[in-house]
Amino acid sequence: MAVDFQTVHPQEAIRLNKIRMRTVGGLKVLDIIGSDFRAVDEVQINEAQSPDIIVLSKTRLLAQLPDALQSNPDVQSVNVLSKTLTISLKSLLRFRIGDTPGKVVGILRLLQLFVKILISDAGSDIFNKDLGAGALTNLGSSFGEDEGQNIKADFTIAVDRTARQIVAIQSRNSGIPRDERLLSAKLLGTTFSRSTASLFVTVEVVSQDGTPARVNLEV
Repeated sequence: MAVDFQTVHPQEAIRLNKIRMRTVGGLKVLDIIGSDFRAVDEVQINEAQSPDIIVLSKTRLLAQLPDALQSNPDVQSVNVLSKTLTISLKSLLRFRIGDTPGKVVGILRLLQLFVKILISDAGSDIFNKDLGAGALTNLGSSFGEDEGQNIKADFTIAVDRTARQIVAIQSRNSGIPRDERLLSAKLLGTTFSRSTASLFVTVEVVSQDGTPARVNLEV
């Protein structure tokens, strides 16, 4: 059975109900109310890790603002991530290699391959110059009034292009197990943020054994 080193981590994002700013010991912190904080791994504020977290109860925690936000606490986004690694509609994909790299097989290996090709540009792989769907090509550029729709359309095309490339690659290898072989992929939803030039997408990947993997991705 083939394995890959794990670089994509689908991590559960805990649902948040209320957030307010407080000052504790001269430091600005977020007082966060949510669904279940018993397995909190980290809190990301404006995509930066909170330097200190205090879990007060199952549904409440305090998260210190990163140093860069202490003097200017302009909070745009908050994510509370669980230690639980899941592939579900509540999952966020994170790209990292841990101190002890793990290995992936099955649907997670398929998902990792899909994301790799989706965000790669053609020509970036020296072994296959045609590989890559270029989903990130237009992000961060300037657009007119229809910028969001244009980017969403580009991403839809990129998802389809990724699926076709994977099917073509896998058709040449009969030894790939069904839980790692792509059956279908589709874009379930998109939201474009003009202020951050980011696209929030939900993609569903289904393997040939019928296993679905729905994940959220911010690009």
